[in-house]
Amino acid sequence: MKQFIATTGFILLLIILGTGNDAHGQRRYVDHSTVEGVEIQYRWTNSRWLNSSSPLELRLKIKNTNDYPIEISYVIDFYMGPLLEESSDLTTLCINPRLAKTGRLNGVYYRSSRLSNEQLESDEFEWEIRDLEIERVESCR
Repeated sequence: MKQFIATTGFILLLIILGTGNDAHGQRRYVDHSTVEGVEIQYRWTNSRWLNSSSPLELRLKIKNTNDYPIEISYVIDFYMGPLLEESSDLTTLCINPRLAKTGRLNGVYYRSSRLSNEQLESDEFEWEIRDLEIERVESCR
């Protein structure tokens, strides 16, 4: 009986955690764009799991739908209104055919060192991908 109660409690906890809202209400990746067979999706999430006051991170999922490997490079810009507040370093990824690079695990996440969570959630905030280059390559090392 104790095992049944513990299991039921654990399942209820997972359901409650699974239905809560996180940053910008996003739990899944949202479509951003598709360019030359490369699908780019994004989501905002807190940098520390279950800590809603931790800094927000922009996490990308970049999927190569082509039948050949590609190298993709880009810069992420953060804007408050018309002003550029911050830019990432150049990111370069090699992605094999029909595979994706996703979020924190693959280093495809961006956190502002200047803007607060409130600013990132404001209507004035925008982000964009700049200097996007996609190149067909022989193989990924």
